[in-house]
Amino acid sequence: MGELETTLAAPFVHMRLPALSQMKLVFYYTQDKRWMGLDDAKKLISIGLTAGILTKDERGEFVLAESLREEKIPLGFRPTDEIFSAPLPEKKDVLDTLLAEISAKSGLETKVLVPELSEIRAHFDNLIGDYAAVVLLAKKYGVEFAQHRAELLSHIESK
Repeated sequence: MGELETTLAAPFVHMRLPALSQMKLVFYYTQDKRWMGLDDAKKLISIGLTAGILTKDERGEFVLAESLREEKIPLGFRPTDEIFSAPLPEKKDVLDTLLAEISAKSGLETKVLVPELSEIRAHFDNLIGDYAAVVLLAKKYGVEFAQHRAELLSHIESK
């Protein structure tokens, strides 16, 4: 993992908590570890949200990405200012991710699956969105989508 991921994972790993409020995150970065100032801590949280490393739960608390929950924080770790200038890791949309998984399992290309996705939507008179349709497509091809459930639901509920 990179320096940005390690920095964002540190408070969750050290406090052994699944979710933290913005106040606790800022306190950790500014007062507890004295790694940065208030503005930089808020900027770091914003970068984490943009990169998909952090998400907000229903209570408004920040949750670390599943893949980083077991991150090992090196002894004496201290982030540099490069975490603010490094290019952000590209966040792949759950729709694209699930289509790629369906493509891999079914052996069909994505360009074949997209029209099928449109057919599913048309079958429901376009009353369902792409995110709901991709769930039905995943079920059709026997692709497990449970790990994407929370992100799919957030997209479906926001529409």
